[in-house]
Amino acid sequence: MGKYYCLVNLIPPLPTLLGEKLLLPFAEISRIVGSHIEPEDRPLVESQLLAIDVANFETLHQGRPFFIEGGILSPEALERKTDLPLFIQIFLEEKDRGVRRPYLFDALWEEYYKFSYRLAQERNCQFLVSYLSWEIGLRNHLAMMRAKERGIEGEDYLILPHLSSQDLSAIAGQVRSQKNPLMAERLIDEERLKAIFHCEGSDPFSVDAVLAILARASLFRRWEKMAIPYEVYAILERR
Repeated sequence: MGKYYCLVNLIPPLPTLLGEKLLLPFAEISRIVGSHIEPEDRPLVESQLLAIDVANFETLHQGRPFFIEGGILSPEALERKTDLPLFIQIFLEEKDRGVRRPYLFDALWEEYYKFSYRLAQERNCQFLVSYLSWEIGLRNHLAMMRAKERGIEGEDYLILPHLSSQDLSAIAGQVRSQKNPLMAERLIDEERLKAIFHCEGSDPFSVDAVLAILARASLFRRWEKMAIPYEVYAILERR
């Protein structure tokens, strides 16, 4: 029996299409995983959930009234800047010295990706190594595309370009051809679902499978709000 056979079977089947509702709220899925993960794998799960906290930190400190449930940090900790992970503390120190980036929070995301990618390598977590590399590559391709459209220097918006050698320009081209911004976001997340499938490996009850479930559930959480009146930041939130 696989390592996480029981845990995987505690989580109801996820939707198949973006926009369909999760059978359990994402925060509850996150809680179930946190309650049943083995101690040696907890840092990997927490590193993945910290992406939610980075998004929350970014929106909070931009004055946007939006909070995503299911991360590690509370709204109070983010607002008061207490008990923050080291990579956020490093960002705040850099911010105080003056971040030399056109978009301030690119520096925060870079610190997060460095932390998470390094941990994945140390723990030999193939899912996170592969998926983070893909995600960073996609983010950089989209940044270059958008910079070119605006006639500005794209290299200033790149994050850890040495970590991804994949050519994702075709996806960026599909995004560029979309006239509707929400449809462009949907296309991006559909590509993320494909990447998660390719990165999760063949063992359906491994820690890689659990991390893939969290990654998928997070995407479905974003899009299930499309069925009800929604706050635009809930859909266009940065990741």
